[in-house]
Amino acid sequence: MIQLEAIRKDYSRRGQALTAFQCESQQIDDGEYIAIVGPSGSGKTTLLSMLGGMLTPSTGRVLVDGVSLYEHSVAERSAIRGKKMGFVFQSFNLIPYLSALQNVQIPLSFSTVSADEQQQRATQMLTHLGLEERLHHKPSELSVGQQQRVALARTLVNDPQIILADEPTGNLDPTSREVVLQTFDQCHQQGRTLIVVTHDPSVASRATRRLTLIDGTLVDGDEVNSAASPQMTAA
Repeated sequence: MIQLEAIRKDYSRRGQALTAFQCESQQIDDGEYIAIVGPSGSGKTTLLSMLGGMLTPSTGRVLVDGVSLYEHSVAERSAIRGKKMGFVFQSFNLIPYLSALQNVQIPLSFSTVSADEQQQRATQMLTHLGLEERLHHKPSELSVGQQQRVALARTLVNDPQIILADEPTGNLDPTSREVVLQTFDQCHQQGRTLIVVTHDPSVASRATRRLTLIDGTLVDGDEVNSAASPQMTAA
């Protein structure tokens, strides 16, 4: 479970305070599939970064399974992310001189998993995403859609319970887009928690609950597909 308590993120711009995000109270239960929607600059990525332990709020607390992320050191937060979370970015963040297989093995290299099992698990994940013939291709040798699927495989290979995705289908071809979305559907069916930032209404419609942000403030909590959700309040 993820909880936000009296969260606020402020920046200073030209000597003036700017609030990028604020929310009095919000809870995301285990296994929920959340779409975060809103216009550009509304605070979606700021929220996602705080949920992932990558951006310290100005005030308030972010709790993951009862653990207050920002009351821990950077190294401790990194360990929590490595154990519980996976990230999918629009920019992919693949290492250009490594093959698809090697890129996917990176999260496993920090674990106690043997080298043979690392390769086996990475191969299985890439094959599941339709890239069995691209295992030894470098990112520059892959299409944009294939690169995103490699990035998704890297996210999933460590079996994270929480998946945070920032515009994961932006600029993808229709085939790769559907592969990504079907994979998210499968993750949801497996009981994982998904939190997806998107501008695309058709992507948001796959989720079971939608959080809407306008000018950094959570103003709506529409339920999708009649899924139950906790009451939300926004500052």
